[in-house]
Amino acid sequence: MLKAAIKRLVRDSARTLKKWSAEPQESPPASGPCDHMAAQYTQNPLFVSIMSGRPHQYVWPSVQAARLAKHLGFDRVSFIEFGVAGGNSLVALEEIAKRLEDYFKINIQVYGFDSGVGMPRPSDYRDLPNLWSEGYFRMDVEKLRHRLTKAQLMLGSVDETVLSFLGKNPAPVAFIAFDLDYYSSTMHAFKLLDAEEALLLPRVHCYFDDIMGYTFCEFTGERRAINEFNAAHSLRKVAPIYGIRYYVPERFANWMWEKYYMLHVFDHSLYARNDGSVMANWGGLQT
Repeated sequence: MLKAAIKRLVRDSARTLKKWSAEPQESPPASGPCDHMAAQYTQNPLFVSIMSGRPHQYVWPSVQAARLAKHLGFDRVSFIEFGVAGGNSLVALEEIAKRLEDYFKINIQVYGFDSGVGMPRPSDYRDLPNLWSEGYFRMDVEKLRHRLTKAQLMLGSVDETVLSFLGKNPAPVAFIAFDLDYYSSTMHAFKLLDAEEALLLPRVHCYFDDIMGYTFCEFTGERRAINEFNAAHSLRKVAPIYGIRYYVPERFANWMWEKYYMLHVFDHSLYARNDGSVMANWGGLQT
């Protein structure tokens, strides 16, 4: 009798497991663990959809940048990566931009800035020569060009290519990824943040790749560049976006959210325009 009971238990368990695996599983919640309004603010359903296809650190800021552009009435914007190297992230940014173009019905131009010949010689301790050396991250230009379908490569010294880019009257910049490693190169790239307002959204989402771990600190690299930019500008500031981990699905809570910043263009004529991030009926209470 004991053996028969065990057989029945095993058989019933197998049937239950088979039934569970055949049934469609409930999708993970779109809102974050602490805020039931997060899905509206962060476009989490779209974020989750794109991340399910190809997870990448550029998805969240790209989604937010495109949403802001659409709400403010822009029909075209620019996404930029500084520091392309092998190009994997630029290819990913292309794919993300295509998804967002279809979703928001806006045109997204993608640009990749790089020397094309690897990193230059570090200037001094601010460039973290203990981590980087001349020639690191050399690009195979022709190989990368064959992988790209949308992005434009801006090859050459960053301090020169940024000025050339601005002179061509590009679509307003909505998202920038900074992956130049050096303090000096990042400061050159920051010339873009001084552009006239017609070339920038009032808030530009930013990603800084080299600010965590190793020997990064406030006095070297990208962090020093951020501090010096902020000290030199009263109406334009690069600031962290705090607490993103609380506004995304819990399985993304341990993402490196500390790398996400925002350029606040306080002197932009559209800065004070409502951007649709917060619903008027917040939490069921009319405001």
